[in-house]
Amino acid sequence: MEKFKKIERQYILSDSTVNEYGFRLLTSGYQMEAFQRNPIGYYMHRREDGIVLKWEDLHVEDDKVLGIPVINLSNGRGIQTCDEAENGFLNAASVGHIVVLEYSTDPEMMLPGQTGPTITKWYNKECSLVDIPGNCNALTRLYDAQENELNLADLQIVSPTFKIVQQGLVKELKNLLHLADDADEKALAVTVENLASKANQLEVEKRDLLNDKHSLQQQVDDLVSARNKSEICAILERALEDKKVTIELRDKLANDYATNPEGLKSLVAAMPAYRSIAEYLKNKQQDKTEAQWQWDDFEKNDPSGKKLKELRGNDPVKYKELFEEKFNPTPTL
Repeated sequence: MEKFKKIERQYILSDSTVNEYGFRLLTSGYQMEAFQRNPIGYYMHRREDGIVLKWEDLHVEDDKVLGIPVINLSNGRGIQTCDEAENGFLNAASVGHIVVLEYSTDPEMMLPGQTGPTITKWYNKECSLVDIPGNCNALTRLYDAQENELNLADLQIVSPTFKIVQQGLVKELKNLLHLADDADEKALAVTVENLASKANQLEVEKRDLLNDKHSLQQQVDDLVSARNKSEICAILERALEDKKVTIELRDKLANDYATNPEGLKSLVAAMPAYRSIAEYLKNKQQDKTEAQWQWDDFEKNDPSGKKLKELRGNDPVKYKELFEEKFNPTPTL
């Protein structure tokens, strides 16, 4: 039994017309030698069913890629495929796993009815016999040279108006970047990348400066806090010595005026010193005795003259009477 059979009939594998998915494959850009290294095919692109055929006599003629299928009769689908091809039931071929090397979205290359890109350089990795050409298992699967699947929605068509605007924007961008008019896209991309790198570096430096500023501000705040604490402590300790505050009140004022030493100083200055009953009576008795002093008593008991000064300020009439009695006595008759 024969293991393969060549169909004595030529098939069109591809041409440059618009397919049912809106894009087209240029025959002039077909890399036939890439497919000729392993020119296999399946039935209806069903790889899971195994290799059903290979292609021979591949060539280009009148903008068409042509070839003759050789059916693998060892495949479970081989005999039926051979019969259907010879009897005229499988009349179409469909390229599959299309590798796109170059494409264009230039509207000037589009034909009537074309909505997708024009594939200008490509090759296929298999070509199946199908009942209807251009089926969804074939032409919707496009790949780049790295075997990444391409999405037709990503291959947008650029309108002439948009293309003009785009060119104007590129020219303006070159002027802003001080690039020559003939600078290519690579030079433009490198310049933009360098600017982005510098922007990132400036952002890092800005962040570092902000961190340094925060650190310095923290140091200043710590110094101010330490100074306030020291000043407040001194004010309250003096107030405690002067018996203006108790220990409990000292601790409370230290907390309430932690950031306001000037306010605490004013408050303490206006506070009277605490006096016990004994001290109060003693001072009252002393005040009563001083009320009976004459000028000589003041000089004797207070050599510093402080009390005379207080008397002059608090009771100028009394002060004048004592002064006159001392230094301008009235003559006795």
